[in-house]
Amino acid sequence: LEGFAYTVAHDLRNVLAPLVGTASLLSEDPEVLSSEQARRQVDVIAGQGDRMRRMIDDLLLLAVVRDGQVVLHPLDMDALLQDAWSRLAHVSEGLDARLSAPESWPAALGHAPWVVEVWVNYLSNALKYGGQPPEITVGWDTPDSHTVRFWVRDNGPGIAPEHQDDIFRPFVQLSMAPGDGYGLGLSIARRIVEKLGGEVGLESDPGRGSTFWFTLPAA
Repeated sequence: LEGFAYTVAHDLRNVLAPLVGTASLLSEDPEVLSSEQARRQVDVIAGQGDRMRRMIDDLLLLAVVRDGQVVLHPLDMDALLQDAWSRLAHVSEGLDARLSAPESWPAALGHAPWVVEVWVNYLSNALKYGGQPPEITVGWDTPDSHTVRFWVRDNGPGIAPEHQDDIFRPFVQLSMAPGDGYGLGLSIARRIVEKLGGEVGLESDPGRGSTFWFTLPAA
């Protein structure tokens, strides 16, 4: 709880600072700014506001998944993947990212609104920490007759073995670069998948990219 409170308070405060500062700049003497300068300042406000909204949405999702109970249904995985990728369109287009996906998917059981969040988190990480440009491959396999494993592979620098065990813990970030997030995405993905009866994991070698996977019960 102490780590949770510190992390959330710290990151929300970091978002508020540019929001308040930029709004103050606009309100003090708007005649000093050109229309282009004013537009850029408004873009800062909108961007930081959206970042705060995503933080709050993730915190609410984490709380819902912890206590929520759902009935598992067959999933249209292609539709869920396309939904997740469309949510990240503003990021992927700016990075000239490429996504490769299979033409067909196996039948798996889950809760669609939660599973799409897993895809969003995995794809978002592949975009953030992949190569330049990011080349992302999505696929699946069947480790046994009762399980389907789905995975996202990137062309990034990979993750050192000593850091891999901590990746799915809350508040752990893949990179210490500023603005890269607040370390909840993969822990939310893990909690969702485990709630649905599956597991999460990764395979990575430094310099050779990473593959993040999750399993679900086969339909």
